Amino acid sequence: MRRWGTRALAVGCVLWAALGVSAAAVAQEAVPAAETSATAPYELDFTLPSDARSGCLVCHGDPALVRVREGAVVSFFINEEQLRTSTHADTQCVGCHIDFAYTAPHEAADWPITAKSACRNCHADQSKALGAGVHRQTVDVSAAASAGAVAVPAADASTETSVGPKPLCGDCHGSHGMLALTEKGGEDWKDGKAELHQQGWQVCGRCHEDYWDNYSDYYHGAAYKLGAEDAPACWDCHGWHDIQPSKNRDSKVNEVHLVETCGQEGCHNGVDENYTEYAAFIHGRPDVEAENPILKFFRSIGDAIGRLFGGGDDT
Repeated sequence: MRRWGTRALAVGCVLWAALGVSAAAVAQEAVPAAETSATAPYELDFTLPSDARSGCLVCHGDPALVRVREGAVVSFFINEEQLRTSTHADTQCVGCHIDFAYTAPHEAADWPITAKSACRNCHADQSKALGAGVHRQTVDVSAAASAGAVAVPAADASTETSVGPKPLCGDCHGSHGMLALTEKGGEDWKDGKAELHQQGWQVCGRCHEDYWDNYSDYYHGAAYKLGAEDAPACWDCHGWHDIQPSKNRDSKVNEVHLVETCGQEGCHNGVDENYTEYAAFIHGRPDVEAENPILKFFRSIGDAIGRLFGGGDDT
């Protein structure tokens, strides 16, 4: 009996091994070569507990997560509390970082651009409006055609006012701490609107410094920069996604639309064409003051006094 039992065990082991080899061979044949080669570049030297936010924050929730880029220390820390209170509190990281790959470090060169542009996947109407405005992305038509890409027609040079690179959604709206502006964000959405209202420099001024500097009239620019809640931010007059150069007849600040723009709800009542003559002073105060004869007279006196008491410093 022992001899038969031993023989049966040996035969069973041989059969089990044969089945294992056969299964492995079948599994190897079942995976196309293209699929195995596609995963070859990815070195999965770490394991995330999930592909959701909780997984990303295993690393990015660490304030010490920094890298040196072009000689500067760049932080890749993401504040979880900031995420929780943003308008995208329910959005997973890969909802915006759609090019994310499980490599360490992440090697996608264009991830900032991709994340700032991924907004169109959820905000189609806003993306369409942006495409009709002066901030729309433009490309070199000949270069795009040679590359087989669909070219976006360049803006009319006669109406173009921005000579720098065009902003992406995130350049104006921010990123992980993006403010909630609708009731979807809960009871704090009104605070979000109030906070955004004061971010004219961050949203517009950083790119349009000349216009920011001369936005200085008493009732609009000067009051806004002092924090007046009822003074207009740039977009209150110029519009937002489909903003147009002022010379374009579709612009909210073109002379043909000034009555309705200045008379919009929350601004001025009883506006007519005579009332809107003041509009030239909003960004033109420095030029108007420079040409004012009375101001010129007093400035000349001030300059003379300054030279009188400060002349000794030059000798």
